[in-house]
Amino acid sequence: MFRTLAPGARLRSEGSAPPPLAGIARVTLSVRDLDVSTRFYRSVLGLRPEYPVNGGGPPLTVFRLPDGLVIDLVQHPDNFKGRFDSRRCGLDRLTLAAANLGVLEAWEDRFTRLDVEHSPVVHTEEGSTLVFQDPDGTELALFVPADPDTGED
Repeated sequence: MFRTLAPGARLRSEGSAPPPLAGIARVTLSVRDLDVSTRFYRSVLGLRPEYPVNGGGPPLTVFRLPDGLVIDLVQHPDNFKGRFDSRRCGLDRLTLAAANLGVLEAWEDRFTRLDVEHSPVVHTEEGSTLVFQDPDGTELALFVPADPDTGED
């Protein structure tokens, strides 16, 4: 088991590189009210639940994005019922990809029409980001990377 490191401590190298990772496959978000959160992810983001899970564990709704990423919403029976706080250890923000800047701006318009609280699109050298929150206060974002500067003008 991995032991907690003291501040300033260094990890010992095993002498070989770790096996490669292929990306993120699944994200599970704890929610206060599974029905409310499922409606939000379905009606606001347009995600379609693949299936609800109600056997042997806490209720769960499973969504699969077009790129294969699975987002699970789970309602634990002993949930503290508090809103998400990104200042606690764990998830700070879940950022999803948008195809291009036009699509990102279409999302901003959609959020405005649906009265979903959101920031304006922020443009940086890294790309453009639109930040919003789900019903539990989990910070979500949509992101489009900046076009690479080829140096050709």
